[in-house]
Amino acid sequence: MKILWYLTVLLLFAGSVSAQAKKAAPAGKKSSTTSKSKRSVKKATGKTEFDELICYEDGPCTFSIHKGDTLVYDVNAAGKLYSLFVIPNKFDAAALADFNWLTSAPDSKKGHVTINAKALKSSKRYMNILPSGDLKLSDATCFWFCADNFSEITKKPTSVTLDNNAPETFSSPDDDAVSMNVNYKGKDISLDGFAIQSKPEGEPGRKEIWILNISSNLLIIKMDIGWTMELKEVRAKKIIKK
Repeated sequence: MKILWYLTVLLLFAGSVSAQAKKAAPAGKKSSTTSKSKRSVKKATGKTEFDELICYEDGPCTFSIHKGDTLVYDVNAAGKLYSLFVIPNKFDAAALADFNWLTSAPDSKKGHVTINAKALKSSKRYMNILPSGDLKLSDATCFWFCADNFSEITKKPTSVTLDNNAPETFSSPDDDAVSMNVNYKGKDISLDGFAIQSKPEGEPGRKEIWILNISSNLLIIKMDIGWTMELKEVRAKKIIKK
Protein backbone atom coordinates (compact mmCIF):
# COMPACT_ATOMS: atom_id res chain seq x y z
CA MET A 1 0.00 0.00 0.00
CA LYS A 2 2.84 2.39 0.84
CA ILE A 3 4.35 1.75 -2.60
CA LEU A 4 1.00 2.48 -4.32
CA TRP A 5 0.57 5.67 -2.30
CA TYR A 6 4.12 6.79 -3.19
CA LEU A 7 3.56 6.15 -6.91
CA THR A 8 0.27 8.12 -6.81
CA VAL A 9 2.03 11.14 -5.27
CA LEU A 10 4.76 10.99 -7.93
CA LEU A 11 2.17 10.90 -10.74
CA LEU A 12 0.27 13.89 -9.28
CA PHE A 13 3.50 15.89 -8.95
CA ALA A 14 4.56 15.10 -12.53
CA GLY A 15 1.13 16.18 -13.84
CA SER A 16 1.39 19.47 -11.97
CA VAL A 17 4.84 20.23 -13.43
CA SER A 18 3.59 19.40 -16.95
CA ALA A 19 0.58 21.73 -16.62
CA GLN A 20 2.80 24.61 -15.46
CA ALA A 21 5.24 24.08 -18.34
CA LYS A 22 2.45 24.47 -20.92
CA LYS A 23 1.75 28.02 -19.67
CA ALA A 24 5.21 29.38 -20.56
CA ALA A 25 4.98 32.62 -22.61
CA PRO A 26 7.08 33.22 -25.74
CA ALA A 27 10.00 35.64 -25.62
CA GLY A 28 10.37 38.79 -27.64
CA LYS A 29 7.15 40.64 -26.85
CA LYS A 30 7.23 44.34 -25.93
CA SER A 31 7.31 44.59 -22.13
CA SER A 32 4.08 46.55 -21.77
CA THR A 33 2.06 43.95 -23.68
CA THR A 34 0.43 41.17 -21.69
CA SER A 35 2.21 37.83 -22.21
CA LYS A 36 0.09 35.06 -23.69
CA SER A 37 0.63 31.36 -24.33
CA LYS A 38 1.04 30.27 -27.94
CA ARG A 39 -2.15 28.89 -29.43
CA SER A 40 -0.75 27.66 -32.72
CA VAL A 41 2.09 28.05 -35.17
CA LYS A 42 1.11 27.60 -38.80
CA LYS A 43 3.83 26.91 -41.32
CA ALA A 44 3.57 28.55 -44.73
CA THR A 45 4.53 26.71 -47.90
CA GLY A 46 6.91 27.93 -50.55
CA LYS A 47 10.01 30.13 -50.30
CA THR A 48 9.58 33.01 -47.85
CA GLU A 49 11.74 35.41 -45.88
CA PHE A 50 10.00 34.12 -42.74
CA ASP A 51 7.45 31.35 -42.51
CA GLU A 52 5.19 31.64 -39.46
CA LEU A 53 1.85 33.07 -38.43
CA ILE A 54 1.84 33.01 -34.62
CA CYS A 55 -1.32 33.38 -32.55
CA TYR A 56 -1.66 33.39 -28.78
CA GLU A 57 -4.18 31.63 -26.59
CA ASP A 58 -7.35 33.75 -26.32
CA GLY A 59 -5.44 36.64 -27.85
CA PRO A 60 -4.11 38.30 -31.01
CA CYS A 61 -1.60 37.23 -33.65
CA THR A 62 1.56 38.39 -35.38
CA PHE A 63 2.68 37.49 -38.89
CA SER A 64 5.75 37.66 -41.09
CA ILE A 65 6.25 39.08 -44.57
CA HIS A 66 5.98 36.65 -47.50
CA LYS A 67 7.22 37.43 -50.97
CA GLY A 68 4.36 38.17 -53.35
CA ASP A 69 1.61 38.52 -50.74
CA THR A 70 -0.51 41.68 -50.87
CA LEU A 71 -1.08 43.97 -47.88
CA VAL A 72 -4.35 45.86 -48.37
CA TYR A 73 -4.85 49.18 -46.54
CA ASP A 74 -7.96 51.34 -46.41
CA VAL A 75 -7.05 55.02 -46.81
CA ASN A 76 -9.09 58.14 -46.05
CA ALA A 77 -7.20 61.25 -47.18
CA ALA A 78 -8.89 64.63 -47.55
CA GLY A 79 -12.25 62.93 -48.02
CA LYS A 80 -10.92 60.52 -50.66
CA LEU A 81 -11.52 56.86 -49.85
CA TYR A 82 -9.37 54.31 -51.66
CA SER A 83 -7.37 51.11 -51.20
CA LEU A 84 -3.58 50.94 -51.06
CA PHE A 85 -1.92 47.67 -52.09
CA VAL A 86 1.63 46.82 -50.96
CA ILE A 87 3.25 43.77 -52.62
CA PRO A 88 6.59 42.80 -51.01
CA ASN A 89 9.34 41.51 -53.30
CA LYS A 90 11.72 40.99 -50.40
CA PHE A 91 11.81 41.90 -46.72
CA ASP A 92 14.64 41.47 -44.24
CA ALA A 93 14.50 43.71 -41.18
CA ALA A 94 18.32 43.86 -41.07
CA ALA A 95 18.92 44.41 -44.78
CA LEU A 96 16.21 45.97 -46.92
CA ALA A 97 12.55 46.24 -47.81
CA ASP A 98 11.64 46.00 -51.48
CA PHE A 99 8.02 46.30 -52.60
CA ASN A 100 5.62 47.44 -55.30
CA TRP A 101 2.57 49.51 -54.47
CA LEU A 102 -0.54 50.81 -56.18
CA THR A 103 -3.72 52.61 -55.23
CA SER A 104 -7.28 52.27 -56.44
CA ALA A 105 -9.42 55.09 -57.85
CA PRO A 106 -9.88 57.99 -57.27
CA ASP A 107 -6.16 58.22 -56.42
CA SER A 108 -4.79 55.74 -58.95
CA LYS A 109 -0.99 55.65 -58.76
CA LYS A 110 1.71 52.99 -58.60
CA GLY A 111 5.39 52.68 -57.84
CA HIS A 112 8.31 50.63 -56.60
CA VAL A 113 10.18 51.34 -53.34
CA THR A 114 13.45 50.00 -51.95
CA ILE A 115 14.46 50.85 -48.37
CA ASN A 116 18.05 50.00 -47.45
CA ALA A 117 19.41 48.56 -44.19
CA LYS A 118 20.58 51.90 -42.79
CA ALA A 119 17.15 53.46 -43.18
CA LEU A 120 15.35 50.44 -41.67
CA LYS A 121 17.62 50.66 -38.65
CA SER A 122 18.09 54.34 -37.96
CA SER A 123 15.99 56.64 -40.14
CA LYS A 124 13.33 58.36 -38.09
CA ARG A 125 11.71 60.01 -41.12
CA TYR A 126 8.66 58.32 -42.63
CA MET A 127 7.52 58.82 -46.22
CA ASN A 128 3.73 58.52 -46.30
CA ILE A 129 3.03 60.38 -49.54
CA LEU A 130 4.83 58.32 -52.17
CA PRO A 131 5.63 59.52 -55.70
CA SER A 132 4.89 57.30 -58.69
CA GLY A 133 7.76 55.36 -60.21
CA ASP A 134 10.96 54.05 -58.60
CA LEU A 135 12.04 55.35 -55.19
CA LYS A 136 15.20 54.28 -53.35
CA LEU A 137 15.31 55.33 -49.70
CA SER A 138 18.49 55.57 -47.66
CA ASP A 139 17.49 58.38 -45.28
CA ALA A 140 13.79 57.56 -44.77
CA THR A 141 11.50 54.58 -44.44
CA CYS A 142 7.83 53.86 -45.02
CA PHE A 143 5.36 51.20 -43.86
CA TRP A 144 7.96 49.86 -41.39
CA PHE A 145 8.93 51.41 -38.04
CA CYS A 146 12.71 51.79 -37.79
CA ALA A 147 14.70 49.76 -35.24
CA ASP A 148 16.11 52.82 -33.41
CA ASN A 149 12.63 54.30 -32.90
CA PHE A 150 11.46 50.92 -31.58
CA SER A 151 14.42 50.64 -29.20
CA GLU A 152 13.82 54.12 -27.81
CA ILE A 153 10.03 53.94 -27.51
CA THR A 154 10.26 50.94 -25.15
CA LYS A 155 12.11 53.15 -22.63
CA LYS A 156 11.42 56.83 -23.41
CA PRO A 157 9.89 59.23 -25.98
CA THR A 158 11.37 59.20 -29.49
CA SER A 159 11.60 61.67 -32.37
CA VAL A 160 9.55 60.99 -35.51
CA THR A 161 9.48 63.03 -38.73
CA LEU A 162 6.48 62.54 -41.02
CA ASP A 163 7.28 63.27 -44.68
CA ASN A 164 8.95 66.71 -44.86
CA ASN A 165 7.37 68.12 -41.71
CA ALA A 166 9.21 69.16 -38.55
CA PRO A 167 10.24 66.37 -36.14
CA GLU A 168 7.68 65.49 -33.46
CA THR A 169 8.08 63.67 -30.17
CA PHE A 170 6.11 60.43 -29.89
CA SER A 171 5.66 58.38 -26.72
CA SER A 172 3.81 55.28 -25.60
CA PRO A 173 0.50 55.83 -23.78
CA ASP A 174 0.08 54.14 -20.39
CA ASP A 175 -1.86 51.34 -22.04
CA ASP A 176 -0.08 50.91 -25.37
CA ALA A 177 -1.24 47.37 -26.20
CA VAL A 178 -3.69 47.38 -29.13
CA SER A 179 -5.29 44.81 -31.41
CA MET A 180 -7.17 45.05 -34.68
CA ASN A 181 -9.10 42.60 -36.84
CA VAL A 182 -7.64 41.68 -40.23
CA ASN A 183 -8.58 39.17 -42.90
CA TYR A 184 -5.37 37.12 -43.13
CA LYS A 185 -5.49 34.95 -46.25
CA GLY A 186 -9.18 34.21 -45.84
CA LYS A 187 -9.18 33.88 -42.07
CA ASP A 188 -10.29 36.57 -39.62
CA ILE A 189 -7.57 37.17 -37.04
CA SER A 190 -6.81 39.81 -34.42
CA LEU A 191 -3.38 41.41 -34.83
CA ASP A 192 -1.20 42.17 -31.80
CA GLY A 193 0.25 45.70 -31.88
CA PHE A 194 1.39 48.64 -29.79
CA ALA A 195 0.45 52.31 -30.11
CA ILE A 196 2.53 55.47 -30.03
CA GLN A 197 1.17 59.03 -29.93
CA SER A 198 2.35 62.62 -30.35
CA LYS A 199 -0.08 63.98 -27.74
CA PRO A 200 -2.43 62.54 -25.12
CA GLU A 201 -5.87 61.47 -26.34
CA GLY A 202 -8.29 64.37 -26.76
CA GLU A 203 -5.69 67.05 -27.47
CA PRO A 204 -5.90 68.92 -30.83
CA GLY A 205 -3.47 67.88 -33.55
CA ARG A 206 -2.84 64.50 -31.93
CA LYS A 207 -1.24 61.85 -34.15
CA GLU A 208 -1.29 58.11 -33.46
CA ILE A 209 0.52 55.18 -35.07
CA TRP A 210 0.00 51.44 -34.45
CA ILE A 211 2.84 49.01 -35.11
CA LEU A 212 2.81 45.21 -35.34
CA ASN A 213 4.30 43.86 -32.11
CA ILE A 214 7.10 41.70 -33.49
CA SER A 215 10.64 43.02 -33.68
CA SER A 216 11.42 41.17 -36.94
CA ASN A 217 8.48 42.83 -38.73
CA LEU A 218 7.72 46.29 -37.32
CA LEU A 219 4.98 46.87 -39.88
CA ILE A 220 2.82 49.98 -39.44
CA ILE A 221 -0.73 48.62 -39.34
CA LYS A 222 -2.67 51.82 -38.63
CA MET A 223 -2.08 55.59 -38.71
CA ASP A 224 -4.10 58.67 -37.89
CA ILE A 225 -1.88 61.63 -38.79
CA GLY A 226 -4.43 64.07 -40.20
CA TRP A 227 -5.48 61.35 -42.64
CA THR A 228 -5.93 57.68 -41.87
CA MET A 229 -4.55 54.39 -43.14
CA GLU A 230 -5.46 50.96 -41.75
CA LEU A 231 -4.46 47.43 -42.72
CA LYS A 232 -7.59 45.43 -43.53
CA GLU A 233 -6.40 42.33 -45.39
CA VAL A 234 -3.39 40.18 -46.28
CA ARG A 235 -3.87 38.27 -49.53
CA ALA A 236 -1.78 35.22 -50.36
CA LYS A 237 0.37 35.22 -53.48
CA LYS A 238 -1.42 33.60 -56.37
CA ILE A 239 0.45 30.54 -57.59
CA ILE A 240 -0.06 29.88 -61.31
CA LYS A 241 0.04 26.18 -62.13
CA LYS A 242 1.88 25.26 -65.31
